[in-house]
This record gives sequence, structure tokens and C-alpha cells, in this order.
Amino acid sequence: MRKIYKGALLALAVLGLQATAATAQGRITIGTNPQGSLYYTVGGGMAAALQEALGRQVTVQPYAGSTVYLPLVATGEVTVGINSSLDTGGVARGEYGGEGYDELRVLARLWGLSVALASRANDNLITVQDLKGKRVVTDFSALKAVSLVDQTYIKAGGLSLDDVVGVTVSGLGPGMEGLTEGSLDATGIAVGIPLTQQAHATIPGGIRYVSITGPNATSEYVDSIYPGTYIVTIEPSPRLPEVTEPVNVIGYDVYLTASVNLPDEEVTAILTALYDAFPQLREDYPAIRSGSAEQFASTSNTVPYHPAAVAFYQDKGMWTEANAAKDAKVAQ
Repeated sequence: MRKIYKGALLALAVLGLQATAATAQGRITIGTNPQGSLYYTVGGGMAAALQEALGRQVTVQPYAGSTVYLPLVATGEVTVGINSSLDTGGVARGEYGGEGYDELRVLARLWGLSVALASRANDNLITVQDLKGKRVVTDFSALKAVSLVDQTYIKAGGLSLDDVVGVTVSGLGPGMEGLTEGSLDATGIAVGIPLTQQAHATIPGGIRYVSITGPNATSEYVDSIYPGTYIVTIEPSPRLPEVTEPVNVIGYDVYLTASVNLPDEEVTAILTALYDAFPQLREDYPAIRSGSAEQFASTSNTVPYHPAAVAFYQDKGMWTEANAAKDAKVAQ
């Protein structure tokens, strides 16, 4: 009887481990920023598309910010995360006040974001050089990545941080409020978001994005200062009434991230489903239309691609020598 009892316990234990493994294998979690954020909204659409394609449970798990859930992605507690290349690289290198997580890998570039220093159009602050001696937001206490983008913006335009009157604000909203009220001359903001449209409609004469010009206005230069950034030229369009002529700003990309320990078959399944679903996601979510499935293998990554992602893009003819060189560089 004792042997039978022990055998039964062993069988139950094995069954329990198998059930746990099956649950972990079956469920996919997508880490995002809080509810109401763009990452969370897009994550919901991705979850629905992946669940339909894979026939498995896919859930969105919101957190206070990328620095909270990127470590969980690295350790595999969260399957994948939607993160900027800036936050991914910063967390991987241990630059956000914690240990580094060299297990982080990227699966796909999802879409691009553009950040500019906005000014009041009537002030005629046209290029970064015009900001000398002006009150410029150089630090956001709640947004380290955007703070570093603003600082890179100033340097790329040919000024040092000492050339401006640096100001610290808590977030994007307070920065735009200061610009509207006249207590600030320039502040960082994502191009074309509702805050910019509101300020453009409120400020007499509207707003202007200050352009990065001069010998340092290159993607190579800004990436050397802040890995993952590049120069992008914003052209006038009906969607951006504040842009009346081409302007150079800083861009960076949003990636789907995972752990290097995520099994290859999981990566291939997720990428296959996402590649097929992305055209419809672009239709459903206009904010991500700067991305496309054909740009999944971008070279703006700040950590290496997952090996299974490399194989996926090689099969599709999307992996280039530039990809291999960038992976080797960020792996150092």
C-alpha cells in the first residue's frame, strides 16, 4: 500500500507539473504602459489578433511604465512587452537605477515616434541655435527617456546644455502648459499628439517645432549620444497644421520585446501571426501607421534580435548585413 501511495503522489506531482507547463505554454501576456496609453490600446488590438491566429489565450497586462515590466519580460514572467528602443536599451544596460538585463531581446519594430522641441511660432525660434539663452525643458522628472531626447536634441543642434536656461517639469502636459502660459520658450513633445493640437489652437500664432540643423544634424551623431535615436524630417501635411515647412526632429522606434529564453517556436508563432495581422492593425490604429510589417527588422534596435527572429527575417529576405552589424554592436 505504501508503494502504491507513493506512486500515486508521484503521479499527481507529475500531472501537476505538466498542467503548470501547459498553462504557461498556452497563455501569452503582453506587457504595456497603463490603461489609456497608446501602448495599452495597441496591445489590446495585438492580443485580439494573436489570440485569433494562434487559438490561445492572449492577455494585456498594464503596468505603471516600461521600467516596471521590462525586467519581467527579461526574466520571462511576462511573455512580450511593447517598449521604446530607448527604454529597452536603458534597462538592458542598467542605466535606469537598477541592474542590467542582458537577457532582453527584440522581436519586431512596430512603429516610429517623433519628438520635437516645440516653441511659440510668433517667437521665431526656428532652429536649435535660436534657443541660446532661452528657457528650455531639459528634464522631465517622470520621463527619463524624453529628458535624454531633449538633451540630445539641443546638442545635435549645435548648443551645449549650458547655452540654454534648463528647466525641469514633471511631464509633457506641464511642459506644454508652461509654453502656452509663456513661462517656457520650448519644451519636448511627441509630434502631432492631441497636446500639440490643443496648444496650436490656443497659442496666438500657433506652435512651431524647432529644427535641428548644422553639422551634427545626423542620425549617426544622435545615435552616438543616445542609442536608438535618429534624425527624421517632418513634412507639411493636413494632419499636422503646425508644420508649415520641413523640420528636422528626433525619432525613435517602438519594439516588441521578449526574453532570450523565450522558446524559438514561440517566437516564430508570434511573429508569423503578427506579420499577417499588422496590415489590419495599421488600419485600426492610425497612430502606428508609421510602422509596417516590411519594417519589422529595423536597425534602430538597442539590444540584439532574438535568434528565432533573425531566422524569421532571414527566411523572408529581410535580414541584411546592416542588421548583423548592428546586432553585433549592441551585443557588446
